[in-house]
Amino acid sequence: AGTEISITYTYKGDKIIKQTSESKISYATVGAKTKEDAAKILDPLSAKYKNIAGVEEKLTYEDTYAQENVSVDMEKVDFKALQGISGTMVSGDTSKGISMKQTQTLLEAAGFKEAK
Repeated sequence: AGTEISITYTYKGDKIIKQTSESKISYATVGAKTKEDAAKILDPLSAKYKNIAGVEEKLTYEDTYAQENVSVDMEKVDFKALQGISGTMVSGDTSKGISMKQTQTLLEAAGFKEAK
């Protein structure tokens, strides 16, 4: 059980252009036993992404887990709107873009491992 997260970055130099994440969220992780229970918990979180420019989000429900795919166009996204969503890490001055090196350091410190 738990949540499996895979994040893919597209970048030029040290500037991230696009971030795509795939999350496999076990129903047990959110305290749900069925798709319906999980939907009551996850749909409101999913809805927060709907009106943010530069963000595409899709949530699908399987038998024992939900699959969430989020794509963020870093050149079009409204960072202030994105910061209001739980699980989103944005810090520092975003006007010059997001540093791939800093992002990698933060993710590795959080326990993520690089896969090429």
